[in-house]
Order: sequence, then structure tokens, then C-alpha cells
Amino acid sequence: MAVGSESRTNHSVALAQSLTRDSVARMLANGIIWEQPDQIAVKYVTGQTPEDFPQNKRYSVCFLPAQVNRDWLGSLIRLNCEIFIACSPGMDLGDLPPLVSPKNAPKNALTVCLSTRCAYHLPIARKFVTALRHRGLISEKSAPTVEMAVQESFANSLLHGNLELNTRGHLSMDSFTELGEETQRRLASNQHGARAMVLTARRRKNGHLLISIHDQGNGFTPPNKKEIKDVSAHETTFGRGLPLVRSLCHSVNFSRGGRTIELEFSHDQTDILPADPTFLTNLEEHDGHGQDGELRNPKNATILIADDTMLSREIIASYLRADGYTNLVFAKDGEDALAQIKEHSPDLIILDIIMPKLDGYGVCKAVRANPAYAEIPIIAQTALEENEGRTRIFTDGATDLILKPLNKAELIARIKIHLENRLLVKQLQAYQERTQSELELARDMQENLNPAPEHYRGTGIDYGMRISATFQMSSELGGDMWGLVPINSYQLGVYIVDFAGHGLGAALNTFRLHSLIWSEQVRDRDPGEYLEILNRHLKGLLPVGQYATMLYGIIDRHENTFTYASAACTSPVLGNSATGEARYLDGTGLPLGVIRDARYENRKVPFDRNSFLLLYSDALIETTLDDGQFLSEEKLLTMLRETILEGGKEVDLAAQIADQFMDRAPAQLSDDFTIVSLQSAAVPSAT
Repeated sequence: MAVGSESRTNHSVALAQSLTRDSVARMLANGIIWEQPDQIAVKYVTGQTPEDFPQNKRYSVCFLPAQVNRDWLGSLIRLNCEIFIACSPGMDLGDLPPLVSPKNAPKNALTVCLSTRCAYHLPIARKFVTALRHRGLISEKSAPTVEMAVQESFANSLLHGNLELNTRGHLSMDSFTELGEETQRRLASNQHGARAMVLTARRRKNGHLLISIHDQGNGFTPPNKKEIKDVSAHETTFGRGLPLVRSLCHSVNFSRGGRTIELEFSHDQTDILPADPTFLTNLEEHDGHGQDGELRNPKNATILIADDTMLSREIIASYLRADGYTNLVFAKDGEDALAQIKEHSPDLIILDIIMPKLDGYGVCKAVRANPAYAEIPIIAQTALEENEGRTRIFTDGATDLILKPLNKAELIARIKIHLENRLLVKQLQAYQERTQSELELARDMQENLNPAPEHYRGTGIDYGMRISATFQMSSELGGDMWGLVPINSYQLGVYIVDFAGHGLGAALNTFRLHSLIWSEQVRDRDPGEYLEILNRHLKGLLPVGQYATMLYGIIDRHENTFTYASAACTSPVLGNSATGEARYLDGTGLPLGVIRDARYENRKVPFDRNSFLLLYSDALIETTLDDGQFLSEEKLLTMLRETILEGGKEVDLAAQIADQFMDRAPAQLSDDFTIVSLQSAAVPSAT
């Protein structure tokens, strides 16, 4: 360990395998990433594609390849990371601050830093907004609005900012051609193409989402709001698009001489409780843990009594001590109350509404605005007779209200109820945390049932294929599973399973079936016979009403065939990697576990050097997308054809289809999602 490394901040960094450590080290040393890189200890985790990185591991930064492609752009969705940086040579952030704060990367935020050269050809706005949806920063409903505003603003910063292109006035065909040629020249030059584009999003304390787009061009001076409608054709195209952006956002602001555009979107909820930022800052410095983090007995509870009258504090304290509550803390005004909350993290607060410096309303707002204290019950006490003041205290966050002069029996009864409720809530939270920990362990075990990327990629090379896959559970545990079965040097088996339902029951069934698959040494038999054997075993294991759909097939590299049998699986797709043309195969058959003596038909199709095979679970075709429709059979074939024609045989087909699906699907899927592609490829193989 290097001298002084004990005091360094440790960061796990996801690193594209194509990058050299030297190129990354240069970026780390020049202050682009961290303001004080000498105080940072970095642990690298490398991967050939985003699928290679464990989904349950958190990364401070992900270093993307210098030329980011669509596969790596999908890491914004698939990686547990908030900061993504293309490791482009010559990129300098100039007057922009370092991308990572001295502390760990903030949650509820997302930052993407790309060179102009690689950002130009990528759907940045769509993927960025999809990532925001999956992080819960925006709702499904607001996503199209946010995407439209980001797209317009990002295009302006890239074209008119970093590339400094002039698109004023009417463009003839000749001038349009010249503009295209000039664009390519500037993209190829370091002066323009190597400039940085930084796109950030973060949630503000008021609940609004702030998206900032930073470029390194000449800047855009926006016209006065009153003159927006009069922006002429001699202004930039963004000048004419600015009214559109303003109509989509809560506010639009410019800084850094017009080289930063800030788009603010109001939160979907309108009941944000404002609070004095000074007190909020003080509260946020505390991690929410008191001297004794657990409440096991209500009589041991820490109770804060906040009242500006000493006599009132003593009367309440005498009532509580007489009933066995002795762990009491006192505050003489609102500011003192917040200080005592920060120091003692009480289990209950008895709060006078009318106090100097900061009244009870302000205390309630500040407490409820901080997640560490949001669940503390607050019993407000007041002598106010008008309903408005008494109603307002509930709006600002009080749990209960008791009127002065206090009645001892009533006060003790209400304290007892709220403390018992808090005790039950804490016990429930502890149970949920324990259950969540156990579910995460089970989830890791279930994910390990599927081949790891390095395994299926290596197996693909052995058989002259490019294999790609994406797997995502809809809940803590799922019912999907897939795998590869090497039979001999030229025959490779592949299967995909989808148990009815998801959750614990479906997960247990996948473990049962996985054990059967790998305990039976008969996988070299024809697929139909093999499914019959599995079905007989499952019929005796599964409860009534539970079943699985499954496809098992064998790719034969000598015969250039794919022979398969299906138990009501989704129809596999067989296509041509040269033309992109594809067709559906027959996926009919009885599900496993329904009838003991079910029979399964063998089906054989050609699978040559230009073939690809796509297997998927029904979540791909039964999820309602952003247009309110399912992904139809025709649309899936069109998506496959366009993806193949754009990326060729080198594309990770399943990952690309998964990314396009995720762009339009809800952030929380209602069913488990699995997609696998096997493409013949010109790679060294055992055949």
C-alpha cells in the first residue's frame, strides 16, 4: 500500500476493456475527473461490453471507449453508476469543474461526458432520458416532454456550439451539401471534434429536475423573453426553437456566456414543503442515527419537548416522568429544537406551535424535508382557537395535535399510541431490511443460473458464433432462465425457460428445473425426447397450476442446422445476418408440468454461416410501450432488420434489441425479461 493511501477515498471504476490504463491514468491526473486525484484510490473493473459488469455492484465512474457505440451507450441503463465518461484523447473540460465531487458521486444524479465526435452519431437524448426513467428521476408520463427539450437543446449545443456551424437562413441543395461536408471536416478535426459535451441531471431540494448541457463553443445569447416571438431566420435554429423549449420546461437559463443551457422541470408532485435552507443543511450533515439507533421499549424512547416557556416544559416533563418516561430532551425555541433533533435523533417530538426565532410550522417543514427524520411522530400543542392555524400544522407535517391546557391522561395516551406505532414501524423496517438482504442473496444465486458474459462469449467463439444476452428480473426474484449446453466439438445446445409468474415461487421452480437440466446426462438426445424427460420429472415436482414454457435446441455446425423442440415457448426468430431478413419459427407445444406423458415434436431448420437466432421471453412482446401498444411481430422483425443492416455481423444483437425495447418500455417491468441471440460469425472456432 502506498504511503498515505489509508486516507484516500476508494472508488470502483468500470473500465471498457479496449481502453489502456495509461490513457485513463492521464485523464485521472489532469483534474478532469477529480479535483484532487492524489487523494483518490481507484479499483478498476474491466469488461468487454456493459453486460460484463455485475449489476449489483456500484461504480463511481464508468469510462467508455473513445468511440462510444450504441452498445456502450446502453450502459447508462444497465450499469449502477451515475457518471459516464468517454476516454477521448485530447478532451479538455476547460472552465468546467471536475465531473466528480470530492466525495462519492451523488445519488439522484446522472452525468454523461462525450466528445463531439462520438456524440454526433448517437441518440443521446433518448438514451439519457431512458436512464432518468430507470433511475426514478422522471415519470413515464413526463419522459416525452423531457426528451424533446433535451434533444433540441443538445443539438444546438453540439452543432452551433462545439461545431460552430452556421445554419442561418434558407439552405439550397448545394449549400446543404456543403454544410454536410463541412460538418464531417470539423468532426474529424481536434479543434472541433475533440471538444467535450457534458450532459448532467440532478434532483434539486425543491423536487425539480435540473438538466444542464455544457459545450465549449462560442455560446448562444438568448433574446429577451419579450422578443422570443420575433426571433428572425437570421438567428440560429435554436433561436427559433427556444420558444418550444421554454414551453416544455419550468424555466430555461443560460450561463458560461451561453455555453451552458439549464432546463428545469417541475416535479410531478406539488406538495413540496419548503424549509429554511440553513436548517436543512444542518440536518443533512447528520446521518440520522441517534445514540441508540433502535427502539425496543416505548418507555426507553427519547422524547424532545420543545416549548419557549420553562413552566410548560416542566409540567410536560413531570407528566412523562410520572408515567415512566425518563429519557427527555428539551428545546427552548425552534432553532434549538432543530439542534436537539440533530444531536439526539428523538423517537417523538412534543412541539409548541408559537415559539420565537422559528415557529412550530418551520420546525415541522424542516424535519419532514429530511429523510432521516421524516418518520418521527410530532405532537403539536397549541392554544390557537382558529381552525386555519390548527389545520396548517398538519399540512406542514405534524402527526397529531393536542390543545392547551394539556390534559395529562390525554397526553400520555397519545404518546403511548405514537411510540407503539413507531416501534412497530421500526420492527417492520428491520424485518424488511433482513428480508431484502436475503432476497438479494437469492437474486444473486438466481442470476448465476444464467451464463456469465465471459462464459457465453467464449463458448460462442468455440462454435463460430457471436452470442449476446440480456436478463432483467421484474421483481426481487424471477422465473426466467437460459443456458448453453456444449454437447461435443460441433454441437451446441441452447435453452430458454419462462415459469408462470414471478417472485419467490417462480424462482424456486427455476432452481428445481436447473438442477434437473444439469443432473440429466441425456442432453445429447434429440430435443423432443429431452423435453419429454424433463416434463415427467417436473410433473411430479410442481404444485398443481404451475408450469413452465421452454425451448431446447441444438445447433449443429457440421450439418449447418438448428434442431429444436418447444413447450409453448415464444416463437423463436431465425434470420440472415447479411440481409437482415428474418422469420418466426413454430413455438407451439404443451407447457412443461401440465400433462405427464406429453410429446414434443422435433423441428429442423437451416443454420449456416449467415444465420442468426433470437430467443426471448414474452415480456418483449407483451409489455405496453410508450405508444400504448405491444411490440408486434412485424415491428420486431423490422427492428431486427434495421439493427442488422446498421451494425452488421459485429453487432451484439440481443443487447441492441434490449436497449431499443428499454427506451420505450416502463422503467418497472411487470414480467421478467430475457433475450438471447446467437449469430454465425467469422471467429476462430473448433469446427
